[in-house]
Amino acid sequence: MELRERRLAQVVRDFMEAFVLARTLGEDLRAGRLSFQTVTRLVGDAEDSALYRLKEECHALFRLDFERPRTEVQAEEFFDLAVGALFHETMKFREGFYLTDRYGPRLQKMMAEGSATGPLADTFWRVVEAGRRRMLESESEAETLFSETRDQLLVLLRQLESSGAVARSLVEDPARAQQVFGLPLAQLLADTYGSAERGYQLAIDSLIDNGHFEEAAAVLDRPDARAAGVTDGALDFARGMASYYAGDSLATVESLSRWSKKGTVSSPAWHQRAARVLLALAKSVELTDPKLAKHASALARDFSP
Repeated sequence: MELRERRLAQVVRDFMEAFVLARTLGEDLRAGRLSFQTVTRLVGDAEDSALYRLKEECHALFRLDFERPRTEVQAEEFFDLAVGALFHETMKFREGFYLTDRYGPRLQKMMAEGSATGPLADTFWRVVEAGRRRMLESESEAETLFSETRDQLLVLLRQLESSGAVARSLVEDPARAQQVFGLPLAQLLADTYGSAERGYQLAIDSLIDNGHFEEAAAVLDRPDARAAGVTDGALDFARGMASYYAGDSLATVESLSRWSKKGTVSSPAWHQRAARVLLALAKSVELTDPKLAKHASALARDFSP
């Protein structure tokens, strides 16, 4: 289940990346500044393309699974089909853009110079113009399909069991999440998890449980998380653990000491983790800073069962 949750979170990240890239592509196209490099970042046949990664991940992950509710499976199947359609529609755009961007100007120049004339030049020019029309049609179709696929992703997220990994993918970049889903992050989390506070807490717990202490502290310290009602009870724990892995012994003991004094109800696993870190720290500074070592050892005993 943990692997599945991580892969679902990556699907959400790749979809958001593709959605933003598609919006950038449309804006650049209409402004006459679109580069083929931007197109290939969105769609192509290699891992450096956001839609390619998304398509491959969806095809591998969303297959019939009769152990889960049928409604959830149907939502996954539909999303998988929509992503496949997105990939093929944007590949049509890529082909049309390459034709008009690379061949069109050269042909136009040759025709103006008189070095390309006759039936072949006329037919070639009609092909280029037809490619341009198909390119514009594909961009329009893809824009609509992206919005509707985004809505289907929301349906899917609401039907899934609460996932800290997926919550992390939404929380890590509030501006991007709002751009993609058209909702403030707090409202998006509330719609998905029942409340913004629960969404943030799922993300923070997942970060801490997976050892991403600095990232967890950064989320806990954000105004949007505080406004959602997430308490800072875990902030000192996350900062203390981050300081330990950064090699700052004093900051580790100070932060974990503050966390202990607050008496915040936390997972027993967090207490065990803090105790192990403090004992290791005490041993490492025993000769160089006996006072700090003694403080760390005493604090470790407070955290021990």
